[in-house]
Amino acid sequence: MMSQVNSEMRALRELKNQYMSSHSVANSQKALLQSRYQKVGRDVKALLTAYSNVSKNYSTQYREKLKKQYRIANPSATEEEVDEAVYNDDAHQAFAQAVSNSSRVQNATRVLSSVKQRHDDVKKIAKTIEELAALIQELSELVDEQQVQLDSIEDAVEASNTHVQSAQVAIGEGIVLAKKTRKCK
Repeated sequence: MMSQVNSEMRALRELKNQYMSSHSVANSQKALLQSRYQKVGRDVKALLTAYSNVSKNYSTQYREKLKKQYRIANPSATEEEVDEAVYNDDAHQAFAQAVSNSSRVQNATRVLSSVKQRHDDVKKIAKTIEELAALIQELSELVDEQQVQLDSIEDAVEASNTHVQSAQVAIGEGIVLAKKTRKCK
């Protein structure tokens, strides 16, 4: 999924760059496109942040549930043993050992399979979060990259305004000279 999002983002970036470098596109259209592009970037960042928060909450809830299940399987476990089993990447091995020592083997076996599945889910979520962070970084770089173009567009608009004002002054002086010339004839 993340590779597809990344390839779509690259394609969008290439299309935007082609459009922005086109000489037939007015500066106002380029500025409008840039502002829309930045808004989409901010919206994507907000969504990714929300997703990250949800997955962090899920991870916390998962760890608490894992602790509870470990305590069920091994009621005599100390708090340190529980924490080690939960926060260790090989938690399912420690949990499996606790299950084999338990008198409630069938219930613990079901809990073990649930723990393994959730552990795999948490690993997938962590990988997805890392990919999303990379995507956010890439999007941030795109937004920063476009700032240079916006600055050059702004400079061109300011230069145009200066030229228009100079032209208005020159036209005014020309009108005055034309009137004087007509009076002298």
